Amino acid sequence: MSIAVQCEECFQSYQVKEERAGQTLKCKSCGSKMRVPAVEEELEDLSAEYGEPIAQPRKKKAIKAKKKKSSSRKPLNISAGGVVKKTFGVMSMALGVAMLGAALYMFYVGEDFKGGKARPVSALVMAGVFMSVGKKWMFDD
Repeated sequence: MSIAVQCEECFQSYQVKEERAGQTLKCKSCGSKMRVPAVEEELEDLSAEYGEPIAQPRKKKAIKAKKKKSSSRKPLNISAGGVVKKTFGVMSMALGVAMLGAALYMFYVGEDFKGGKARPVSALVMAGVFMSVGKKWMFDD
């Protein structure tokens, strides 16, 4: 007959012959020392000392009706005013992107399209205004 031994460090289980009872062995997995219990130690009965375990009654889970998930999307505004507002929003965003491109050109070249002194800061401000207005018209209701 064999004795079941488990390493206290890595929890590796082993089956050891009864002749090894009471000896200290080295775990093959982690190398820590483990003591093989004696045969009578392995079969120790605690039920006489402590009595039978008391099982706690399980609580039943109440079945809840599933709620329908509400959509976080807003319904599309397809009225004439909504379509016009979105169209002007797209046009304003496009104009803002064009102004941003012009400002970058002025930074890079150092002069405006007519050969005069570049004013890229004003172009950047105008690009920001056009893009923010376009965003508001496109995405806000």
